[in-house]
Amino acid sequence: QTRLREELLAFGGDPTYDQLSNNLLYLDAVVHETLRMYPPVREFTRVVPEDDVIPVSQPIRTKSGEEVNNISIAKGTVITVNISYINRSSAIWGLDAKTWRPERWLEEDGIPKKAQEVQGHRHLLTFVDGPRTCLGKGFAVAEFKVHRLPLK
Repeated sequence: QTRLREELLAFGGDPTYDQLSNNLLYLDAVVHETLRMYPPVREFTRVVPEDDVIPVSQPIRTKSGEEVNNISIAKGTVITVNISYINRSSAIWGLDAKTWRPERWLEEDGIPKKAQEVQGHRHLLTFVDGPRTCLGKGFAVAEFKVHRLPLK
């Protein structure tokens, strides 16, 4: 909290939207790490629009004992994606995945390669992704940052 307060005090004044988005780097790291660890929506569901085959990153064993590299999903199937699990997965985010550490957003290799494969905003599923992504994500992040400014 001290580092964030120092950044905000050094900046001074009321930042513009562009300054909030581009100039307060530690504030940005704090906000994105908080959104990674504590997404406001923990999961989302979707209905599969057509038969599909989903590849998996590692082979899995079915109930019958067969090892498979993909999963067939029928049209109309309801699937749930657990945002919290993905955003905190040690297989994706590394051994410190469950540790709140905003510095990861500032370090050159702070975001692991597996996390970089996540297609969401800043490699997070917090705002979902694809055609049903949160349209207000930019506004939401800016508003979240503005509410941190009173720390000055």
